[in-house]
Parts: sequence; C-alpha cells; structure tokens
Amino acid sequence: WYTQSTEAGGINAEYGKQWYQRRVRGPSSAPVSAPRRPPSAGAQSAGAAALARLDAANNKQNSGKRSQQLELKRQMQRQVPEEERSSSVQSETREPEVMPQLGLKMVCPMCGASTLKPQMSAHFESCLEKELESKPLQTTCTMIYTLNKDEEKLAIGVKTLGFFVGNVIKSPEEEKYKKIRVSNAGVQKKIMPLVGGVEFLEIAGFTRITDDSDGEEYFIMLETPTIEHLNLCVETLQNSKKLTPTLDRDVKVLQQSAGSQRYELTSDFYRVTKEDLMSEQKRRADEAERGEMMRTKAMRDKDAGVGMRIYHYTIIRIRFPDGLLLQGTFSAHDTVESIFKLVESSLRHPVTFTLITPGCPALKRDSTLLKAAGLVPSGLLNLSTSDRPEFTLLSDELVCKLSDL
Repeated sequence: WYTQSTEAGGINAEYGKQWYQRRVRGPSSAPVSAPRRPPSAGAQSAGAAALARLDAANNKQNSGKRSQQLELKRQMQRQVPEEERSSSVQSETREPEVMPQLGLKMVCPMCGASTLKPQMSAHFESCLEKELESKPLQTTCTMIYTLNKDEEKLAIGVKTLGFFVGNVIKSPEEEKYKKIRVSNAGVQKKIMPLVGGVEFLEIAGFTRITDDSDGEEYFIMLETPTIEHLNLCVETLQNSKKLTPTLDRDVKVLQQSAGSQRYELTSDFYRVTKEDLMSEQKRRADEAERGEMMRTKAMRDKDAGVGMRIYHYTIIRIRFPDGLLLQGTFSAHDTVESIFKLVESSLRHPVTFTLITPGCPALKRDSTLLKAAGLVPSGLLNLSTSDRPEFTLLSDELVCKLSDL
C-alpha cells in the first residue's frame, strides 16, 4: 500500500514514510542535539561592552530625572513666603501654656508693705539696712534673729557672742578677753557665718585689725566701753526677736466673665515644714495608742478631721446677692469669726447677714478653726441678707478695684 500510494502520487513520499513509521513502528526517540559550544573570547568581550553601554545610558537618564526633581523642589521653596516659613518654625517650637499662679503675700511689720512670701527675706534685709544707721544695736540684734534661718546655728552664735562680751563684763581688766583671733576655729564656725555677728562685736567695742607681728586678724577692744553699754548689748541680744510678717488678706472683688481663668496655687499654700512632720509623727503615735483603748463616739468624731493633708493657708470666696465675689486669703488656723470681720469691713454700710455653705446649714459665728470647719484649702460661701440695695453691698473702694474672675 505504501509503494502503491507513492507510485500513484496520492501523497507525498516523505510524508507517507513518516506516517508509516508512526503507525507501524511506533514513535521514534527524540533526536539528540549536539552540545552547544561556549561563546568565543571575542563574543564575550563584545557582549560585555554592549552591557556597559546600556548601563551608562540608564544611569544618565536617572540622574537627569533626579536633577529635574531637585530643581523643581527648589523653585517651590522659593515661592513660599518668608513669613509662613518663620511662623511654621515658631509653631513647632511653641512652649506649652503655663497656668498663672496665685502668690501668697505677706505684710512687713516694719514698713507695712505687702510682698510676696518668697521675696520677704530680701525685703527684711532692705528694711533693716535702712534702720541700721539710726538704731545700730537694736537693728543688728533683730537682723541676727531674722536673717539667719538655721535655728541651731543661730542659738550657738548668739550664745558665743554673749560669752565674748560677758567675759569682758566679768573681768574688764583682763586683756586676754579683749582680743579674739579671727582664724580661731570657734569664731570661724560660730561667728563669721552669722549674719550680723561681726557688726554686733563692733557695736560692743571690738575693732577688726591685723597684727603686724604675726599677720593675723583679731577683734581687739582698744578702749574698754562702760559696763552699762556692754550690759545693754548683751540684754538687747538676748531679748530681741525675729521679725514675723503677717498674712495679707489680699482682698479682691471678682465678677464672672467668659474669659475666666484657672489658677495654680504656689507651694507656699501647702509646704510641709519640720514642725509639721514632727506633729504628724506624734499624731500617728497617739492614734496607735488610741487604737488600743475603747473610745466613745464623741471621741471618734473629734479625731475625724485629723490626718488630712496639711494646708497652711486657704482662699475664701463670698458670693453676694448681685453675683460679685469677695475673695480673701486666710490662715488655716484663723477662725470663722475672721471671715465675718472681713465681710463687715468690706460693706458699704452695716447690714445683718448670714453666710451659708452650699448644701449646708448657715455658718456659725464662733472661734471654730477654718480647717475644722472644712474651709481649707478653699471655701465658697453665699451671703444672705434681707437688704436689697440698688447698686451693691460692697464699698466703693473695693468696687473700684473690680476685676474679672
């Protein structure tokens, strides 16, 4: 059939041969290709040169794009106004808002000026220096007690000064008591650091000079003062006291406003002293002792207010019927009576009134401490009265100082 078909020309001879082999003999194995030869050295160098030219073209194109982007960024920055850039920098470095503080004010007993409590020591020093020329002895002794804060060193310094002057009073003829070496360890530790100590010795009759023989400094009494003068110095030193400022009520009249601010109290309102810690330790010891014994309800109620946080001062506000607020600063140990006195001194004319704590009965006018009355560290009272004036119950002097809350 294959031969006949080929001879007849029915199909192509080559095609017929392949068909015959697949149909009769089965599929033949795939022809095995000869292994590929590696490229020659010339072909490899030519390929490497072509790759290098391609990389150089790509890098040049990318660098051109980057330079165009940088130039566009510079143009945009130049178009931004200088004011906007400076304002953006300021907004980034803006500090957080600081809440205003209500400082505690004290009244100087010498001049009557009102000064913030942290500045009171410098104010005392200024006032004492002004009085030093007219009243040297009394002012110097007051300076010693007022400007030296360490009570232990103060007591030792006062005792040492009295000892030096007392020796001259007892033995005015003894020259050894009239010469005090400045480099002496006791003098350096007890007298020289004491504010007013050297001035007291000079008022008593000592003079600070340098001895040419040994080059040492001495307090020397060149001329012996009278015994009366020395006794007066010792007596004044022993009887002088520390200047104590009084609390400034810092009375204000306030009105509500849309821009009312919050205020932060300074640490003077609740600073804990050494005496406070000792009192707290004693309170805890007493509480432990009371816990071991049976107590009545009255005894428990009495101790109910003990152990609260220590506050030394409080701000009291009295709301008047017209909405105005009378504000004053009080000590935690002031009495309820002091609040009534403040209100009476602030009125235009005398009226009968009561003070009511919101949600509580009317406040009794007595000697109850403010901390026991629950008015520490602050308190708000409503003033109730039957009088209805046309303007306000407060005096003209206070109304002139009206300020927003």
